[in-house]
Amino acid sequence: MSRRLALVVMSLTSLLGPAAAQNVSIADTIADLLLQDEIQQAESLLNKQPRTAQNVAFRGEIEFRKGHFEQADALYREALKVDSRNARAHFGLGKLAMGRVKGKLAVQELTRAIDLDPKVPLYHLYAGDAWSIEKNYAKQRRELEAYLQMNPNDEDRVAEAKAGLETLKAFGSEDIAVVEAPKDPAPIRFRKSLNLIFTTIKINGKGPYEFAVDTGATQTVISEKLATELQLEPITSTFVFGIGGAGKVETKLYKIKELTSGDVKVKNTPVGTFSDPLISQIADGILATSILSDFTITVDYPAGQLLLSRKRVSATSGAEILPVWFFSNLLLVPVEVNGKRGNFIVDTGAVTTVLSHSMAAQLGVNENTPGAKIDLGIAGVGGFEGIVLKLPNITFKTPRNTEVFPQVVAIDLKKISKMIGTEVAGVLGYDFLSDYKLTLDYNAGELQLVK
Repeated sequence: MSRRLALVVMSLTSLLGPAAAQNVSIADTIADLLLQDEIQQAESLLNKQPRTAQNVAFRGEIEFRKGHFEQADALYREALKVDSRNARAHFGLGKLAMGRVKGKLAVQELTRAIDLDPKVPLYHLYAGDAWSIEKNYAKQRRELEAYLQMNPNDEDRVAEAKAGLETLKAFGSEDIAVVEAPKDPAPIRFRKSLNLIFTTIKINGKGPYEFAVDTGATQTVISEKLATELQLEPITSTFVFGIGGAGKVETKLYKIKELTSGDVKVKNTPVGTFSDPLISQIADGILATSILSDFTITVDYPAGQLLLSRKRVSATSGAEILPVWFFSNLLLVPVEVNGKRGNFIVDTGAVTTVLSHSMAAQLGVNENTPGAKIDLGIAGVGGFEGIVLKLPNITFKTPRNTEVFPQVVAIDLKKISKMIGTEVAGVLGYDFLSDYKLTLDYNAGELQLVK
């Protein structure tokens, strides 16, 4: 650098003054805190800052993390009214669009965020997800590569991106998870056992195999024993989190040529594996219903069957329609718990309904509450280890339905909340869902409940 250029830089710095440098530093600090999932610290720091477009967008991000999606949407739009070139606000609107499975809108907003601020790794990672909704795998690959080239300091997301690229490479030019089925597939029968529901599946023409049907699984998985039996070759490996699990678990990914359930065939689909000996005793695999998200899916507990339709299912008399959000292949529905509202995972693979520790804290219970901490293991498809709290007299309410539980347990759901990027207040399991006929419409973002 020449002496003249150095003097010019010094002069510009002095003209900008310490306030500008401080503002940049504070914005970076807030962004880093959000990246590390330190929401309370980010909010505390933000409360001391002026209401600029960037700070309003940050407030939108905080509301998003808390699961307050309507407030987040309003704040992102407020930020764009002040500054239409605010990248973080476009990023937020892109994530909200993904939560409603609106791929084109998500791509539009996330592309705009990248155009405005191309050096933020997370924008590229989410853009990759948005392109996958649109089944544009070439552009998904491009965004994942851009993300990794930035060397982000995020072990879990880096592993996810690398696994995504390896999977795309393995499938090459083939379309992924192509569904073949008649216009009106025959009902798929399931049986109820151990507070779970099971159906039979064929893989590559072999079987039938026993699979748990799981609306709360992020991916379809098979046992390692079955993968060996079918002589499948692994594509790559990645890490997954079980709901409430003790931590991340490494899983191998395989390519399955054909998975058949009733009249429905899913061709060229990736599956993960599990090695838990307890789960292996009761199931050969776990069918994530998101693999069938091209359909409107009705889980009819009383009749013991899955109904699939390519049409939107009209609401019947007495049906309650609830808005749902779709993040990382999980469905979240708003539920009120003793007057406190939160978003719950709709999970046919959970043997019991649970609260998160954060929801328990809102209700005045934590591990230091006398008599709250109990020694109890919770069996479930995701598995569980950790501190369990009990809360008496819990009432769950939706606008039209009420379920009263004499006791509910609370577990640590921080890892699952971090994975999907928003607060999970709990899981609606078998004891909540089994009296209902549930209709899941991924594309419309709706859940119908009929008791």
